[in-house]
Amino acid sequence: MAQDERIAYYSALCEQLYNPKSPPERDQVQMVLEYSFPTFADEAGSGIASQQKPPPPGMENSPTFAISTPTDTASALRVLLENSPNPYVQTFCLSRLKQLILAQFTLFSNETKIQLRTFLLEYCFMHPDLQPFVITQLAGALALLTRLGWLDLEEYRNVREDISQFLHASMDHRIVGMHILAVLTQDINAPILPRNSAKFRKAASAFRDTQLYGIFETAYEVLQELLRRNIPFEKPGQEDRMKEATVNVLIKCLSYDFAGTNLDDAGEDIGTVQIPASWRPVFEDENFVPTLFNAYRDFPPPLSSKVMECLVQVASVRKALFSGDTERKNFVMNMMQGIRDIIITSQGMNDTDNYNEFCRLLFRFRATAPLNEMAEKQGYVEWIGLIAEFTLKAFQSWKWSPNTASYLLGFWSRIVQSMSYYQQLDEILIRKLKEITVEITRVYISTNVDSVTARMEEMLDDPLDNEESLVETLGMLGQIARCKYEESSAAFASIFNPIALQYEEIITQANSGIASNEAFKDALDIIETKFAWLVYIAAVFLGSRPAFLSSDELDSIDGELTSKVLQLMNVNQTIQSQHGTSFLNQKLDMAFVYFFLQFKKSYIGESSGKSVYTKPTEMFGISDQIMMLNVVMQKIGYSSLKNLRKIETMRLILQNHTSSDFRFLESEKQQQNRMLYYQTLCKVLFAEDNCEREFYAFMRPFELRLEPIEALDSDIFRDLRGFIQPIQSRRDYMLFFNWFYPDYMPVLLRAIEAWSPDPVVNTVLKFFADFVFNRSQRLNFEISSPNGILLFRDASRVISTYGRHILEHEVSNANDKYPYKYKGMSICFNILSRCLGGRYINFGVFWLYQDKAINEAFHMMFQLMLNIPLNDLMEFPKLAKACIAMLDDFTKEQLTALPSLEPNTFLYIMHALEQGVESTAPYVRSHACSAIDNICSFMVRETEKENLRQAIIQAEPGRVPLASTSLEARRSPTSKQAPATHWLMGYLAQFSNILPSMLVTVFNLILFDDNQEQWSLSRPLYVLMLLQREVMTSRDNNIYTLLSLPFMLFLYD
Repeated sequence: MAQDERIAYYSALCEQLYNPKSPPERDQVQMVLEYSFPTFADEAGSGIASQQKPPPPGMENSPTFAISTPTDTASALRVLLENSPNPYVQTFCLSRLKQLILAQFTLFSNETKIQLRTFLLEYCFMHPDLQPFVITQLAGALALLTRLGWLDLEEYRNVREDISQFLHASMDHRIVGMHILAVLTQDINAPILPRNSAKFRKAASAFRDTQLYGIFETAYEVLQELLRRNIPFEKPGQEDRMKEATVNVLIKCLSYDFAGTNLDDAGEDIGTVQIPASWRPVFEDENFVPTLFNAYRDFPPPLSSKVMECLVQVASVRKALFSGDTERKNFVMNMMQGIRDIIITSQGMNDTDNYNEFCRLLFRFRATAPLNEMAEKQGYVEWIGLIAEFTLKAFQSWKWSPNTASYLLGFWSRIVQSMSYYQQLDEILIRKLKEITVEITRVYISTNVDSVTARMEEMLDDPLDNEESLVETLGMLGQIARCKYEESSAAFASIFNPIALQYEEIITQANSGIASNEAFKDALDIIETKFAWLVYIAAVFLGSRPAFLSSDELDSIDGELTSKVLQLMNVNQTIQSQHGTSFLNQKLDMAFVYFFLQFKKSYIGESSGKSVYTKPTEMFGISDQIMMLNVVMQKIGYSSLKNLRKIETMRLILQNHTSSDFRFLESEKQQQNRMLYYQTLCKVLFAEDNCEREFYAFMRPFELRLEPIEALDSDIFRDLRGFIQPIQSRRDYMLFFNWFYPDYMPVLLRAIEAWSPDPVVNTVLKFFADFVFNRSQRLNFEISSPNGILLFRDASRVISTYGRHILEHEVSNANDKYPYKYKGMSICFNILSRCLGGRYINFGVFWLYQDKAINEAFHMMFQLMLNIPLNDLMEFPKLAKACIAMLDDFTKEQLTALPSLEPNTFLYIMHALEQGVESTAPYVRSHACSAIDNICSFMVRETEKENLRQAIIQAEPGRVPLASTSLEARRSPTSKQAPATHWLMGYLAQFSNILPSMLVTVFNLILFDDNQEQWSLSRPLYVLMLLQREVMTSRDNNIYTLLSLPFMLFLYD
């Protein structure tokens, strides 16, 4: 068939793929293209698939390439790429090539690997006009090749030399070269896949040591040329493209994971950038920091914000990078001067990205430059005053850039922390810093309180909706306020008191009928939201109390704040009692809860701090911890169990724990809090030794909820799960066990049958998984009790019932796989694992009496596993954790007790364990190693038994050797010969590549991977070496070649 016809056909398909008329059309086109250019990946995503999939519909007369190997696929993609200038074709080919490389790189010959990389570089050089997204795809393929082939191929390690041809050609080539360097640097440092973790880490480290500094130097030199206007550009737009590419390279180099820790984004603003000492000449260059600030001033947005991002990384370098105090002093002075100039001129501050990055720069610079180091610099007082003015304006401009407050508060909180342990600071400076902290506290409080009306009217994002982020930010404000606490608390009171007067006025108007009900509710909502801010802020003031620096005067201030909050809470509860829960302000309610948590943290259980009760005693008669505890319990509860038993409020809660008075029990958003609620009640209930009567009274509401089957809902199993989770003692757990089992077991089984495979059934499965969990040996039955056997029979029914339904349920959307399918499967694995590892079930009874329960449970377990592709298994961490842990427990005894096992199931288990060993999750790796050790140890024991048996037989005169005895005779019940070889031994002999592959994997991880699981890895290594003596010593074996050098290095080390 003509080449042109094939090219035209696949070009049209690529167009359809990226510009489909409908999702079904896109899916159909994708199936055709994936079939036409196969990666030959099996379920694990690697290796050669056992059989090619059937062609999708509509391909009967379509032109195709002759493809039978992964190399053929690479060649076909190359042909298509060379003969079509269409960007969609280029994008598909490069994307598919990356998938092929990832799946089959180890199967390519070295010549093919080198040719593939050379082709990509030459193709890019011949087409410098490629679209930027195509260049990104191509550079991504180059990066993947580099990561996979770095250890094996010298040609892959000359990244700078390969790209230098671009940098010495035309301007378009230079731009493309810089683009490739940026993507290469980013992708080589990308998060690591479990299958290739050791290899990728080694490549990333070697790239850092041999290539990264040269790439950074190249980009920095280009930046200097751009600022000097020394580069002649040939076409419009080239200068902007070159600036963007250059800055991207600098960012990727400075953001490289130098320490190999793979910090996630959540931690990026707290760490020091570990720039290697070999980079010292650039950072000690007196023009380095000014050059970056000049680039910020010269480059337009958004490039200027990217330059500022570079400055953020530069400001975060460790002090030890510099060779002496003089060099460090010059660096700090240059940073301070650049920051000062930006604040004075407001250069670029009209762009939100620049503004955000500049605030990050302040935070990171202060995090790595100690206060004493900056304070001794000339002009520091003026400099810190400028930053204070900038901070106050930033707070007041919250609409302009709402996400900068945390960085600025972080800057000042670190200043305050430093003041407590640097005693040599100038008195004038200390006085100025304290005055600044008071003003910052006042402006921040007033700005956020005043912003409430605008946020509500304009429906803007409200920080009160995200309590976790809010309290993290406000925690820094509490530290700042503590610097000069009397004045800061006075500033708080000056804002709180006028709002309290407004609160009284609108309540009076509502009671007198002046204001309508609707107007009253709207006004109340605004004022109570303002109070929510104030109560949260009062909470962080109390929560920031340093016990070692406390005094009666400061504790008295906390007492006054507490009295204000208590008075506000009383008024708020009065309004709710008069007008109902429709007037409940949830934000204020959550603020009250948080306040009491902070009060408990600072004052409950403390022998000091009695002054905090002075004002509450005057106003409310609350004079000690017990009286305050009662107030706290009325709002949130408390975990001091012995004290709680003495409180009337707690007794009422235990007697009415499902009451509608607890409104959060009715909210779907509070599901986790339901469990926490019952966990707390469980601890309180079992705090006393003799509580049987109270237990049955407590469980009575649950009995009423379980009895009407037709009205059953999943929340009851969530509540019961929360109740049993904290139970540690056998005495307490047996109370619950005997209450629930076996009377309510039919209810649970009917719920699983009715609700499967809907995700709502996961709540029931999770409860049962905790029910069979022998935590702290709480499930130890009497020796004559049949409960263990009966419980496993029911566990088998649970797993089989759910498994039958979920196997019939197809999930097409990849995003729905875990919540709608794999989550329930992982819980079933947990149930079986806890039964197998609980040590309270005599499984020998099931085998002895041929009870079908154990066969049904294991059969369903195998079906569920085989329904999960191996790449999916390792992609979902919770699924991998549950499955591998279950296999560990299963291989300890039950695997070898099976009479037989299907070959595909055996292969799946072994492949899953090998991938588990390569996982970066310590838990998964540890259990995978243990499971392999279980299997191989059994083989070693069986081999030794067989060898001993053969030796005894051969030593007896006149005995027929065992090998010549018929298999039928050996299996005969009356035969005195040894039994037949275990099926596991036969499979490992049949699939002879499994154990050598595992040996290579474990050996590589021990020698080349930076991990903390060396002991776990050593367990399977020893038995694998015992079983693979020939592999370890045979010079004709490829594995010997692979292991010989590392092994010798290991011995010498």
